[in-house]
Amino acid sequence: MKRLLAAWGFLVVFSSVQVHAQTGLELVCSEVVAGEGVTAVRPLSDFFSGLRGTPFDTPVFVMGDGARGTEGAEAPPCAAIVAGTHANEIAGVLASYWIIERCRVPEGRLVVVPRANASGATWSLQDASGPRFLDLGSRTIRYGTRLSNPAQERLADPGSFVPPQASGNFPALAGQEARNLNRQYPGRQDGNRTAQTAYALTLMLQAEEVRIALDLHEASMTSSLVWSMITRPEHLDAAALAALDIEDETGVSFHLEDSRDEFAGYSHWEWGKLGISAFLVETPNPAQPTDDPTIEQLHNAAAPLAKRVYVHLCAAKALIANAADLLQDAGALRIEGFPSSVEEVGRWLEGTL
Repeated sequence: MKRLLAAWGFLVVFSSVQVHAQTGLELVCSEVVAGEGVTAVRPLSDFFSGLRGTPFDTPVFVMGDGARGTEGAEAPPCAAIVAGTHANEIAGVLASYWIIERCRVPEGRLVVVPRANASGATWSLQDASGPRFLDLGSRTIRYGTRLSNPAQERLADPGSFVPPQASGNFPALAGQEARNLNRQYPGRQDGNRTAQTAYALTLMLQAEEVRIALDLHEASMTSSLVWSMITRPEHLDAAALAALDIEDETGVSFHLEDSRDEFAGYSHWEWGKLGISAFLVETPNPAQPTDDPTIEQLHNAAAPLAKRVYVHLCAAKALIANAADLLQDAGALRIEGFPSSVEEVGRWLEGTL
């Protein structure tokens, strides 16, 4: 109870005192309310102070009371769910909001970062001065872009960009990709704000002793990445078992992609170097790649938002369960409160649950 009150205290004090700070903390706290399963809320800048007071600082929600490093006792596993790496991939953001509001972790620990790149949610392709807003009935959320806001960066885009851990023959990317969080891992403390965010997230994963990590994404309807899970070869067994569970529960058949050197700078490749069972999950977004504002999201015939959120949640449940089972030295990790149907998620989105 003390931890829950501390978490709520963070939200109340932040919203009442720092409302003009324009940080990612304010942005996220305006979109989600921590449920009883949240035991602590920390700013990402706790892990790297260079983000403090910037639009890139974003809340880290901690769930569960599992002890870490208790002498003579096996530490329970900790999982992490990261969403909002690209702020136009909203199903993952909303899936993380469901977990923050409605889930509990009676065994083990879970860390949730719902808007990893909060800066990306402050602008849109249609309006560089501000984001689009998506009205879901029960709430309004920001629909941003896949890149950080250039007006909020500390460094100008380079002429071209190569991910920090790329091999010598890695092809150079467009300079704006320096503002793509999912090309910047493990990050740099002296880089641009996007690189510093990647650095802070890497430090957070290490400090929280995360063993399993998910990065939730969306892709255009015609992309080969739709309904895919990407992971390093050593974790494909867990992904394959999870894919079977997801298909049983949702009817969606996921395909697997193995991570490799060409994915330098990506979460699933770089987090895996830390010994983390890391997975990237992709669902479809009918508005991509142009973020067409005329595309209906909530009740889209081809890819309704409730289905995308539901599948992300089922994927999170299945991946964490199967990856934890395959960790030989792991204790119990149990997460409760996942939805039982697409319809349940739809009612939650529309505020009728």
